[in-house]
Amino acid sequence: MSLRRWICDVIVQRNVRFQGAVVGRFLATEAKDKAVDITAADEQPIYSNDPLYQKELTEKRNKSRLNPEHRNILMGKPPYEQPIEWYHNTVKYKKRMLGRYGFEGNKEPVGFAWPTPEEVKILQEYERVAFPVSLQERWKKLKEKKRIKAEKVKARHVYQFNLAAEAEIAEKLLKIDQWTAELNARVAKKEAEMEAARLRKARLMEEIRKHFGFKISPHDERFKTMLEQKEKEERKQKKEAKKKAKEEKLKSMIQKMNQGQETDSTKSVE
Repeated sequence: MSLRRWICDVIVQRNVRFQGAVVGRFLATEAKDKAVDITAADEQPIYSNDPLYQKELTEKRNKSRLNPEHRNILMGKPPYEQPIEWYHNTVKYKKRMLGRYGFEGNKEPVGFAWPTPEEVKILQEYERVAFPVSLQERWKKLKEKKRIKAEKVKARHVYQFNLAAEAEIAEKLLKIDQWTAELNARVAKKEAEMEAARLRKARLMEEIRKHFGFKISPHDERFKTMLEQKEKEERKQKKEAKKKAKEEKLKSMIQKMNQGQETDSTKSVE
């Protein structure tokens, strides 16, 4: 299309639209000014019973633009009023329509949904071969199977518990010698401490007796005073001995450090 032809078409279309708008406004103004006789209108609308008119009216009312079968499904009705495909005449399809839409699903009597005597025999033979045991017997076997499984689980737990107990007992039996030696050591230590305390007390009593020159009762206040003084002196001596041991240990550590430094310096010089 040439440019000149295209420009001409655009101008013609614009003029046509303009003329249409002017004429429409003129007619609307004329109808507005003209009086309308309401009494001349019909009180009842006129409907045609023509099938073609009714079909056209129904199609106009269908705003969804769905196919008839789809619209029937949407409205809860059977999709087809008459069989269209070959499988629409099968018993399986008719049973499906009967189960989905009820008696409106098909025009067949309800008895067609029941199996025939031949089908009943086939089903009975299938059940006899597939399920030779009755439902009650199967239920009993299932309960027995669950009981046996529960007993196995219980026995396994008991066995594991016994194994754990035996392992714990064996471990403790291995440690019994060690525990016996530790107990004997604690008893010997306690006895040694008690014996040392006894000897200490006897020594203090002997020292106090020598101090007074005669045997004095432990309940005497002089004895108690002297005993307290002696204990105080012993604590002081122990404290000094401990302090001296600590100093000796520190001196030995310093000597070792000095010897190590001297050794390192000698090696570096060599």
